[in-house]
Amino acid sequence: MNSEETRAAQVFLAHHGFVKGLALKHAPWPGLANDIIQQVFLEFARKEQQWNLDADVKPLLATMTRFVALRYWRERTHQQPEVVRQLADHIRQLASERQDEPRYDDELVALRICLEKLPNKTRSFVDLYYYAGHSTGEIAARMKMKSDSVCRALCRVREKLRDCLQRSLNGGLSDV
Repeated sequence: MNSEETRAAQVFLAHHGFVKGLALKHAPWPGLANDIIQQVFLEFARKEQQWNLDADVKPLLATMTRFVALRYWRERTHQQPEVVRQLADHIRQLASERQDEPRYDDELVALRICLEKLPNKTRSFVDLYYYAGHSTGEIAARMKMKSDSVCRALCRVREKLRDCLQRSLNGGLSDV
């Protein structure tokens, strides 16, 4: 390892906790955070000549981490489309079950409240994807967006809804 590579490794290690937090947040599957961290390190070290290591590298590492996580998400969904379809069906089922169903009563009430708190555009993603059954490509064409943008928006919506549900079931409802 030359001195520049050593310096790049030291800079990365100084921000390891930051990258780990982002990897845990953006990992598409449990247990992939460490793989994402390793891949970000490899890409960061491989291109170390391009980076100004004296400047703040957090924005660079954040972007790299998101891109690596997105790449892993694409790979996993292409390898396991049945798992993704089953997950989407499960979420659709939870969202459409009757409110008086005893099994999910609290969760459904909380989900409905969380859905109501979403901005109109965000709620339209949920409506089109989960209720109307449109594909991300169809939604992208309808909303004049890229399909990848729709996928990322749906991931963020699921994350917001999951956080909102956890907060509401563990205490009180707050904004989405």
